[in-house]
Amino acid sequence: MVQAWWMPMAKSTAVFFIAITLSGGCKNSSDKPENSRVAEATPLQYNDPPILDAGLSVEQAYAAIPHRRTIWAESESPVSPEEKAYLKVMFQVLDQAVAVRVTSLQNFSSQRFDNSDTDGEFDRLITFVRAMPVPKTLSAYHKDIIEGLSGQRQFFQDWRTARDRFPYAQQIANHPGVRNSSAALPGVQRVNGQVSE
Repeated sequence: MVQAWWMPMAKSTAVFFIAITLSGGCKNSSDKPENSRVAEATPLQYNDPPILDAGLSVEQAYAAIPHRRTIWAESESPVSPEEKAYLKVMFQVLDQAVAVRVTSLQNFSSQRFDNSDTDGEFDRLITFVRAMPVPKTLSAYHKDIIEGLSGQRQFFQDWRTARDRFPYAQQIANHPGVRNSSAALPGVQRVNGQVSE
């Protein structure tokens, strides 16, 4: 049975797609001891993530795959203001990662390895995420996101190197980098609950 290029994506991109269904699992700031509220009085500051020129917009990328986009609904989230600010930026990062991944899958599946700077785009996202201040309550989640992005980058680096001899082109979920991304999924799933578009 021949699979469409995007079918193996479902499992391997679970980190990205479930990662962007965040908020319900976080502790509400009212559940924290008084002394931790004082530490959070100075909110963390976040910059906008890099906007990448992946070849497809975020909207085009989601339209090309069988997954609905999850939109951050800050007003519906019970998490602390610090966590809200972090998650708002992280949703944008993950949307950019989806655009890079879908564009790269389309290009690489057609043997167009030089049409996109997949390594550079993932590197920019990973560098940005590593530099982000992280609320203490989301540090494990943050680590899982970095592992997921790194696994996806490794997948495309290996494919670019092997080109038409890449053994995982039709079995994406079996690639070690993609498996590592998927292994981070349970940590990401602990933080869940937004609305899909």
